Amino acid sequence: MDIWSRFITRRQADRETENENSWRRYVLLRVHDIPGLTAQERGAIIPAAYHACSDGQLPVWSWERRAAAALALTLLSALTGCAGLLWFVNRGVRTELGSWLVSHVPVEGLGTSVRTQALITVPLIGLGALLIRFPTSLRILRSALGDGSRVAWGLPYATVPLLAVILVGCPWAAATIADVYASWPTGWNILIVLALVLGAVLVRLMVVVDSWMQSVRPAPWNRSDDEAIRTLFLSTVNLYRSRGDWDAPSEISFLRYQIDAGARRVETNRVPLRAVRFRERGLRTEIRHRHRKLAEQLRLHSRSLAQVHSLADYDRVCDSLRAGLLAAVGSDWDELLRHAPELTAASQFRRAANRLTGPVVLVAAGLVIPLLPGVGPVPGDSVRILLLASGALALLPAATTDLARGNVQGALDKALFGKNQA
Repeated sequence: MDIWSRFITRRQADRETENENSWRRYVLLRVHDIPGLTAQERGAIIPAAYHACSDGQLPVWSWERRAAAALALTLLSALTGCAGLLWFVNRGVRTELGSWLVSHVPVEGLGTSVRTQALITVPLIGLGALLIRFPTSLRILRSALGDGSRVAWGLPYATVPLLAVILVGCPWAAATIADVYASWPTGWNILIVLALVLGAVLVRLMVVVDSWMQSVRPAPWNRSDDEAIRTLFLSTVNLYRSRGDWDAPSEISFLRYQIDAGARRVETNRVPLRAVRFRERGLRTEIRHRHRKLAEQLRLHSRSLAQVHSLADYDRVCDSLRAGLLAAVGSDWDELLRHAPELTAASQFRRAANRLTGPVVLVAAGLVIPLLPGVGPVPGDSVRILLLASGALALLPAATTDLARGNVQGALDKALFGKNQA
């Protein structure tokens, strides 16, 4: 009997048994969706994939508690961010730093009470959170309205109320803002844009905190190769099952999201380091470097998936993942990393520089353009807000899809320039 079973109720134990049985059925059924496997290869994949997907993961009840803690921390951060935003709009813009960012502040400010501003800010933050992960939110809602038992705890119960708040609060907020917008357009632009950006950042914060909590105390029986096997198995199965929709952009986007998420888990996996002593820095670096190479190889498959032009191209990506799965099941890391790109300090620096170039240019433009001759104070403030917010959105990771970024960017454009033109 393991230590986990001493602290759970009978109901939790039954749910854990049900979860294990469902994973066993899933592995036994989906391994037959991978074509070209011999009976011996299939027999090697089944136990390895089952352990990686079920036994090598945290119990359901422990995962639920960690997800609830991540959600609670995100809500606390939302309250703190909302309070900071309201303070900046009402008090911070009148300070020396605020006067440098915003040139014109009327005495009456936004023209509404702080309570009304808070009620307006809440649905705007929710809208930003929903837009930045729009495709994922739609899948969660479809699963929750169809069969909520198939969705991990926390997601439907957070997304469905969030959608209700947005559907009720955003029309009311738009009507309220329209009545008093003329009192101080720049202030309302600040409130709208920063609320949308805050919602997007909070979603990313919840994902990061949840991933960190999962990695801090992994399951004690988790093996070093479990995360790699789990990611390769699920990615391979999903790609072969979606072969009929190889030319559907939404399906390709979803498959890429799953591969990229698995690459992040492989890259940040701390289980292989449990047996490494603190002073063995060289060994720790070697293990991390090996998993980073595998993560980069998965990202290369994701990028290749976005560039398929025929079913043959799609099949080549599937066959490559299948070969990687067989190598991971056989613990043949030399074969697994044979075609992986070399990661050097220069390549990692270039990757970071490429990631930061766009945000830096946007922020610099937001600071310089309002100072140019001929740019008025109100349009200049609006341009500054839009570019600085766009720079913040550009810092979000690549896992945030371009479609989601476009949704938020379009909302920002309409929020700012639509009202200015009106």
